[in-house]
Amino acid sequence: MPQSRRTAECGRAAVFVAALAFVSGCGDRQEAIAARAEATRVQAERDAQAAVALQREETLAGELATARAKVVELEQALVQARNPRNCEVHGEELTRLRNELAAADERRLEREREWLRFLKTLDQLGLPKPAPENAFVPDVPEEERPKEPEPEPIDTAKLEREAQIGRQIAALLAVEGVRGLDLLEHGHLGDGWIGPVLFRVIDARGRLAGSLYAERLRLEGSRAARTLVLVMEGGYEMRGGERIQFGAGEGLDGKPVESGVRRLVLDDCDPTEWLTSLPELAPAQVEMPLVDDGKWSLVYVKGALNRLLRQDAAQGYWRVKSVNGVLEGTLREVHLEGFDAAGKLDRRVFADRLRLVRQERGFLLELEDGAQMRGDEKVPFFDGRFRIFLPRAVHAEWDAAVLPGLAEPDEAAAPPRQN
Repeated sequence: MPQSRRTAECGRAAVFVAALAFVSGCGDRQEAIAARAEATRVQAERDAQAAVALQREETLAGELATARAKVVELEQALVQARNPRNCEVHGEELTRLRNELAAADERRLEREREWLRFLKTLDQLGLPKPAPENAFVPDVPEEERPKEPEPEPIDTAKLEREAQIGRQIAALLAVEGVRGLDLLEHGHLGDGWIGPVLFRVIDARGRLAGSLYAERLRLEGSRAARTLVLVMEGGYEMRGGERIQFGAGEGLDGKPVESGVRRLVLDDCDPTEWLTSLPELAPAQVEMPLVDDGKWSLVYVKGALNRLLRQDAAQGYWRVKSVNGVLEGTLREVHLEGFDAAGKLDRRVFADRLRLVRQERGFLLELEDGAQMRGDEKVPFFDGRFRIFLPRAVHAEWDAAVLPGLAEPDEAAAPPRQN
């Protein structure tokens, strides 16, 4: 091949190689540009995430600083609260508030006292009479005109005694330590009672808790049981603005009281002073003797009764623990013990009076003015009476025993008491 042709072909080959190299270089450059763009985008995303994380870190650092400041503030407040002087200040403030509350209660009670005095004054006022020029002048003859009723004479002695009874009731309640009742009105004397009465009920802190109203007040007492009962008939109790009617009960005549009965029991109370200083409120118990008439042997009476009471012990029995006297066929100041079928002490009964009453079948032990005890609970007799029925008692055996109320004293069977 000639040298010129060879040179021309070599030149064409070099041009072709250069073209290929140029084309190849353009493709690599585009890929590099694309790679650099992708790297730039990734770096931008990382920078954005780093900026968000940095901002979040700064926010958390601020919240942590705020929390630490709050902790320091709370610790300082706790130290201040635990300061003894602070406790004294709070104690003084509490005492001041309690004193203000007590003063407010006292002012309220004083207003209630003024209102009660106002109501009492209104009750004492009569209706005003019309002026003479406005009065009606009848034309009928003088002898046919209605006469004005004669005014009832005022019994000043009775009024003074009623006022004295009111003072004595208040004084005796105070002596017995009854702080929850305050007598406001005592009314007028009746046949064995006084009324209407109004008591103010006070709680342990001296605040008004309610009131008790009754048409009649009478007394029942038991020296043997050391119990006094204030029997309030025909009334109601005011508590928290609510009117509560008394429960069912009987009056002095033994008939049910329509408007109810409330019995207030004073335990461990010697009723002697009440019954002797207020005889009008318990006429049946004033002359209750403390000793017997000496006609009966108390040892014999007690032994004979216990022998008769033990004859039927299948369902339990009673035993006379003590008898302090016998007067006019009635046992006085009696203590009975009741046993169940197993012989275990079930109850105790104390009574001022015990009578033996013959029934068509068996006998009846009728006890008056006392109380019964089951365990440590003392309950006064309902309506002042307690009855024990002995349906299997044989009349002949009880008659042969020569007991008070069933027979006259017999020195052969029941020698008199030796003084």
